[in-house]
Amino acid sequence: MKIKLKDLANPITKLWCFTNNGYDSSIIDKINSGKEIQVERVPVPAWDFVEEVKNKVKKKKENK
Repeated sequence: MKIKLKDLANPITKLWCFTNNGYDSSIIDKINSGKEIQVERVPVPAWDFVEEVKNKVKKKKENK
Protein backbone atom coordinates (compact mmCIF):
# COMPACT_ATOMS: atom_id res chain seq x y z
CA MET A 1 0.00 0.00 0.00
CA LYS A 2 1.07 3.58 -0.53
CA ILE A 3 1.07 5.99 2.38
CA LYS A 4 1.95 9.63 3.01
CA LEU A 5 2.30 11.91 6.01
CA LYS A 6 -0.92 13.65 7.09
CA ASP A 7 0.78 16.83 8.32
CA LEU A 8 4.36 17.96 7.62
CA ALA A 9 4.32 19.91 10.91
CA ASN A 10 3.75 16.61 12.79
CA PRO A 11 6.48 14.18 11.59
CA ILE A 12 7.05 10.61 12.75
CA THR A 13 9.58 10.49 15.61
CA LYS A 14 9.14 6.87 16.75
CA LEU A 15 11.16 3.94 15.38
CA TRP A 16 8.29 2.07 13.73
CA CYS A 17 8.82 -0.77 11.28
CA PHE A 18 7.02 -0.41 7.93
CA THR A 19 8.54 -3.49 6.23
CA ASN A 20 8.48 -7.19 6.97
CA ASN A 21 12.30 -7.29 6.77
CA GLY A 22 12.77 -5.01 9.78
CA TYR A 23 13.39 -1.36 10.63
CA ASP A 24 14.65 0.95 7.86
CA SER A 25 15.32 4.59 8.80
CA SER A 26 15.27 5.74 5.15
CA ILE A 27 11.54 4.91 4.93
CA ILE A 28 10.73 7.22 7.86
CA ASP A 29 12.95 9.94 6.34
CA LYS A 30 11.05 9.70 3.04
CA ILE A 31 7.66 9.77 4.79
CA ASN A 32 8.67 12.80 6.89
CA SER A 33 9.82 14.65 3.76
CA GLY A 34 6.26 14.45 2.40
CA LYS A 35 6.78 11.80 -0.27
CA GLU A 36 4.30 9.03 -1.03
CA ILE A 37 6.00 5.70 -0.34
CA GLN A 38 5.14 2.04 -0.85
CA VAL A 39 5.18 0.04 2.40
CA GLU A 40 4.36 -3.55 3.34
CA ARG A 41 2.57 -2.78 6.60
CA VAL A 42 1.70 0.11 8.92
CA PRO A 43 1.89 -0.19 12.72
CA VAL A 44 -1.44 0.66 14.38
CA PRO A 45 -0.13 3.76 16.28
CA ALA A 46 1.34 5.13 13.02
CA TRP A 47 -2.13 5.69 11.54
CA ASP A 48 -2.32 8.88 13.65
CA PHE A 49 0.51 10.28 11.49
CA VAL A 50 -0.01 8.74 8.04
CA GLU A 51 -2.84 8.11 5.60
CA GLU A 52 -3.25 5.66 2.75
CA VAL A 53 -3.01 7.03 -0.78
CA LYS A 54 -5.67 5.68 -3.11
CA ASN A 55 -5.20 5.62 -6.87
CA LYS A 56 -7.63 7.87 -8.67
CA VAL A 57 -9.27 6.29 -11.69
CA LYS A 58 -9.84 8.70 -14.53
CA LYS A 59 -12.95 8.17 -16.58
CA LYS A 60 -12.60 8.59 -20.32
CA LYS A 61 -15.05 10.83 -22.06
CA GLU A 62 -16.85 9.26 -24.95
CA ASN A 63 -17.22 11.44 -28.01
CA LYS A 64 -20.60 11.02 -29.63
